[in-house]
Amino acid sequence: MKIPSADIPQADILDEVVNTIRAVSDGARSYGDVARNIHKVERQGRYYRRAGEILGFLRNEHRHNRVTLTDMGQRFINNPREREQLLASAVLNSRVFQRIVPFLEAAGNDGVSRNDLERFIVNVTEPVGKTMVSRRLSTITNWMKRISMLQEDGSRYTLSRKLPSGIEIVHYEAIDEPLSPTKYDLAEYKSVAERARNAQGYIATQIDAAALERADLTHQMLINCVASRIRSIGAIPKQNRYIDLSATINNIHYFFEMKSTTDTNAHSQIRKAISQLYEYRYIQQAPDARLVVVIENPVLKDKRWLIDYVVNDRQLLIAWDGDRTNLHCPERLRDEMSFLVQA
Repeated sequence: MKIPSADIPQADILDEVVNTIRAVSDGARSYGDVARNIHKVERQGRYYRRAGEILGFLRNEHRHNRVTLTDMGQRFINNPREREQLLASAVLNSRVFQRIVPFLEAAGNDGVSRNDLERFIVNVTEPVGKTMVSRRLSTITNWMKRISMLQEDGSRYTLSRKLPSGIEIVHYEAIDEPLSPTKYDLAEYKSVAERARNAQGYIATQIDAAALERADLTHQMLINCVASRIRSIGAIPKQNRYIDLSATINNIHYFFEMKSTTDTNAHSQIRKAISQLYEYRYIQQAPDARLVVVIENPVLKDKRWLIDYVVNDRQLLIAWDGDRTNLHCPERLRDEMSFLVQA
């Protein structure tokens, strides 16, 4: 599934997008108004206005050629101390960057060449002329460098392994976008999109259930705890509206499902987590991904057979919180889960 051209920014300088948002706040409405405010020609005014829309700060009322601030745009203007975080988050939450980040992530410390990155962009976006491809590449690399997520050394690009300040998890709004792609080609993106489309009824119910679970403080605490561990080892935690967390660690893909548990519901919660994880792995077309159940409390002695079932029969991983400060796991998993559990 190719990303439409309208969803790919063509505005090289991210700080000028910020100036565009300010201009709209001060009364600029048309792309001509924007161009005059940021001292660009009208064509560039249109590009910068569209960039603000892609990032979610501006809304275009098409019938009147009139642009206004979104709620997020208002927040951006009214909270100067949050602007850098909001800007970085908006970039990382944009679909084209959510394809670029895993592609760079897979390259590790070796990075990719400019030609590699350009070929990838051509493969996963709507076709345009050579000049436009170069403009897309320039915008993408400039924006990522601006938020400190890209390092350039000569002709090679390497992903920064540290998320910008204040960003704990990269959120994928599009539920048909792979969180952990493996092939990075168009066929893979199309296949995941098709599976998500075929399961859209199930996914809709899961989104509702996930929203309720994430409102639970314990559930959110488990997500935050695991995300913190992932960030601490230089990996990037990702999620969408129905998958709690995903990450690529040492070239291994992981899906995590968190469950708050009590002495009486541990069995049913673990069973539910297992079912969901298998479904996530199928829909995301990641057959080799490791599946991790994360629960609130260690299971009681009479339920310890569940650990054997999860680990030995289902070949899944499991961890629990237990003391509100550290995660723990079965001794036999300690080496494999060293990135997550207490040393």
